[in-house]
Amino acid sequence: MWLFRLIAGLSVVAAGAGAQDFGGALDVALAVGAENGRVTAGQPFRVTARLGDPETGQPVEDAHLSGWIRPVTASNSGCSEAARGYFVNQGALPRGETDLGRSLYGVLHEDGNLSVVDWEHALASANIRAMLPVPRGVTRISALPEAFAFGLTAENGAWQVPASENAQPMPLAASIAQITANGWLLHRDGRIVAPSGESWLVSKPAVQVRPALPDEDARHQGVIVLGAERADLFRLGAAPQSFAAPEGARDVGHSQLAEAAFFVDGSDSLWMSYGASPPFKVPLAAPADRVSVAPDGRLAITWSPASRAVSVVDIATAAVVQGVDLNRAPMNQPVREVAFAGTAAFLLLEKLDFVMVVSLDRARRGQPAAVRAVRLGPPVTDLPDGAGPFLLESRRGHDAGAVLALHPDLSTAFPVSQDSGNATAPMNGFRIRGARPLGFAELNVALDEVAPGRYAAATVLEQGGRYELIVSGGPGSFTSCAQFDVEGQTAERLDLRLLAEAKGDRVELLLLAGDGTRQKWPAALPVAMQALESSWRSYAVTHPISAERHMIKAAGLPPGQISIALDIVLPEGLEITPATLEVPQ
Repeated sequence: MWLFRLIAGLSVVAAGAGAQDFGGALDVALAVGAENGRVTAGQPFRVTARLGDPETGQPVEDAHLSGWIRPVTASNSGCSEAARGYFVNQGALPRGETDLGRSLYGVLHEDGNLSVVDWEHALASANIRAMLPVPRGVTRISALPEAFAFGLTAENGAWQVPASENAQPMPLAASIAQITANGWLLHRDGRIVAPSGESWLVSKPAVQVRPALPDEDARHQGVIVLGAERADLFRLGAAPQSFAAPEGARDVGHSQLAEAAFFVDGSDSLWMSYGASPPFKVPLAAPADRVSVAPDGRLAITWSPASRAVSVVDIATAAVVQGVDLNRAPMNQPVREVAFAGTAAFLLLEKLDFVMVVSLDRARRGQPAAVRAVRLGPPVTDLPDGAGPFLLESRRGHDAGAVLALHPDLSTAFPVSQDSGNATAPMNGFRIRGARPLGFAELNVALDEVAPGRYAAATVLEQGGRYELIVSGGPGSFTSCAQFDVEGQTAERLDLRLLAEAKGDRVELLLLAGDGTRQKWPAALPVAMQALESSWRSYAVTHPISAERHMIKAAGLPPGQISIALDIVLPEGLEITPATLEVPQ
C-alpha cells in the first residue's frame, strides 16, 4: 500500500474549477470549448481569454500573454507558483504540459505522408508527434491556426489535417482555390475568408493573394488581394482598403508604415500606389515579377524566379538603394524564395544549395550591398513542380533574427541567422525522419488578439482527464487559471527530479517538479548511490529535515561525481530523475 501513498503524496489536485486570479488590476475571463460543446481527446479545441479594465469597462488591447495547460492529477503546485516557475525557467514546462505558445511544424514527404514535428522540444533530431497520410498530388502546405491544423492544396481540392495523432485529412469546401501562408481562404466565387470566419468579396479575377499587416511578432493579420484593376487590403474588423493597380500587374506587396501598395509587372519598374490615385513607377535595377516587403515596412525586395538580380527599394524615398547581381559561381542562379528576419533578407537560390543573407541595416544609396552566402548542401535539380516552401519565417526565428531553410536531399532544416555568411555552414540543423521532404510550414498557436481584448488559441490534448488552463501577463502581472474536463482515455503521469545539495557532513535532497516547485516527501525512502568514475556503490535511507527536505550522511562518499536515485519501484505514470552530486577531492 505504500506505493499508493507515494503517488498520493506527490499528486495533489489543484483548487476547484472556475477561474482564479492572482495579481494585476484586470478583469480576466477564461473559456475552453469545442465546436460540439465538448472537449475531446485528440480533437482540436479553443481557449479564450478576455481582458477588461475594471474601472472603465473597456477591453485591454495589445497584451502579450503566455498560456499553458497542465493535467491536474500530475500537478501539486498552486496556480500562481506554477506561473512563477514558468517565467523563472524561461518558459520551460515539465513533460506532459502543453505550451500554447509553442510551434509545431508540418513537413510534406514525397511518399504521401505529413509529419508533425516539434523542433522546440528536440536537440538535433526531429521529435515527430505524428505521421499522417495525405491526399494524392499535394503541392503546397500552409498553417490553419484556428483549427490547429495544416492546410493542403492537392489535385482534388483543398484539405485540412489536424496536427494530432491518428488524424485523418478532411476535405475543405470544394470552392476553395487557395490557402494563404497565414491561413486565409480564397474561394472561386470571389470570397476571401479570414481564419475567424469573417469574409469579404474580392475583385475578380484574383491574380495574387499575399499575407499582409505583420504585427511585432511577425504574425500577418490580413491579406492583400491583387485583381485586374486594383488591389484590396483586408483586415479583421475593418472595411477593405483599395489601391489602384497598373495594367498587367503580376504581384503585390503592402507597407503598413507607408500605407502604400507596391506592384511589379515583369518589367524593370516598380509601381507604388497610395490609394485610389493612379500609381507611379520607380525604376528598378533589373526586371521583376515578385515583390517582398520587409515586416517593418521600410524596404522592399523585387526579384524574379527567372533572374539572378534583385533590387532593394527604400520605400520612404521611392528609390532603389542597392542592386544585387548574383554573378559569381556557384551562386549565379535565380532566386527561388525570399524571407525576412531581424535586420536581414534571406534569398534562397533555385537549386536550394545556398541562402544569400542581405543585411538591410546597411542598405543605403552609395553603399555596396552586404550580401553573404550560406551553403546548405549539394544542388537539388529534380524537384516536382509546385514543391515548397523551403524557406520559412518562423515565429521563433523572427525573435532570433533567423529563418529555417529546408534542404530536401539532406532531409534537414537549417536555421540561417542574420549573422551567418561568408560561405560558412549554417547552424546545426534539425534532421527530418521519413521520406524526402518537399515543403514545410509552421503552426504557431500562441494566444493572439482576435478582437479588442479577446485573445484566443487552439490546441489538442491527446489524453482525457481533468486539466487546468493557466494564462499570465508575465512576471508581476496577472495570472488566471481555470479547470476543465477532457473526454477520452485518461493517462496520469508525473515527472519529478531529485536534487542533491552538499551541506557539510550531510547531503540534503529535494524533490522538484519541472517548474522547480518543491514537492513534499511521502516518507523516508531508500536511495542508491553510485560513483560515475569508479565502481563504488552504496545504499541509505533518507531522514526528514522538513516536509520538503530530506538528508543522508555524507561520510564515506568518494570524490568525484555521484549519482543518487530513489531505490524503489515507482508506480506507473511516475518518473523521478536521479540527482548528480559533485564531491570535492
